[in-house]
Amino acid sequence: MTQPWASRSLAAVPLIKHLSLLGLLVMAAGCSSLPSVEQISALVTEPNAVTDAAPDDPWQQRYSQALDQGMAAAVATQTAQSASDWRQVQGQWEGVIASLTAIPSSSDRFAAAQQKRQEYEKNLAYAAQIADSKTLPTATVVSVGDGDTLRIQGQDGPVTIRVACIDAPETNQAFGPEASLRLRQLLSTGQPVEVRAIERDRYDRTVAEIYSGSQSVGLQLVREGYAVVYTQYLSGCAATASDYRQAEAEARNARRNFWSQTNPTLPWDFRRGGSSSSATPVPPPASAPSPAPPSAPAIDPASFPACVAADCNCSDFTTWEQAQAVLNAFPGDPHRLDGDSDGIACEGLR
Repeated sequence: MTQPWASRSLAAVPLIKHLSLLGLLVMAAGCSSLPSVEQISALVTEPNAVTDAAPDDPWQQRYSQALDQGMAAAVATQTAQSASDWRQVQGQWEGVIASLTAIPSSSDRFAAAQQKRQEYEKNLAYAAQIADSKTLPTATVVSVGDGDTLRIQGQDGPVTIRVACIDAPETNQAFGPEASLRLRQLLSTGQPVEVRAIERDRYDRTVAEIYSGSQSVGLQLVREGYAVVYTQYLSGCAATASDYRQAEAEARNARRNFWSQTNPTLPWDFRRGGSSSSATPVPPPASAPSPAPPSAPAIDPASFPACVAADCNCSDFTTWEQAQAVLNAFPGDPHRLDGDSDGIACEGLR
């Protein structure tokens, strides 16, 4: 987690140890305005409320410590990014509030402590709100199919998940069984996971990133060489695309698992009928032409289903010929009818 000014702010803590600490966050309807370093530093010159306390007040030290804790929580609030960071910030504000709440009414610090407590409760509410907004929906693992497919139990019932942005070897392909076993090891039955849903695929599965302990399971499979990056669909993981590419490069260079083969057949090539990488590959002719996509009978575009104006699914077609005609008529496959990029639309209809 980056800390653009944490070092400067923390260095100032001893200087403002006895300050009446700022009401750091001013919130309204979930909005906040966080102070700059200069604004915090300027408070060093404000009047010192603690030194006015009676010297024999046994709660003066508790109050002073609470202000120090509040400053640390303020710094953490400025630098928090992930849901985990914000949960830690939330815990810090809770600790500060507990310290202030413990100061009794008999103390000369009671009134000041109550005022600070009210300010910090706003900060706590803000941190909790942000933490909730960054926390992904949770579910529990029901079962694992192959190296990139699993079943989870969500709030609305069981859901089949296709792990996003990766492609694991098929179960009848070299390292396919190992990939399935590894996913079962990472995601045991009943284990809680976090789900970042991206889209629905043509098999009505939810394409999603799965997180266990804040770690992307798909990214781990790629790093360990049990899956490869599914470049065609990497846009679904745009924020971490570079992490996926780097993980695959490391696994390939280290010849981990799938990449230990001399000339591995990528999963999508294997599904098109390519031979398993366990067989000796036969190099194609130097000038081998690219295979042409299958042709479909000419169909009047007027007979296309209405979904072509928005987004079609394979279920919108009654025949494969109609689906293939739409695929041929719309270069780039905007309707995602050719999931494995082999030029054949809606193979389940053939």
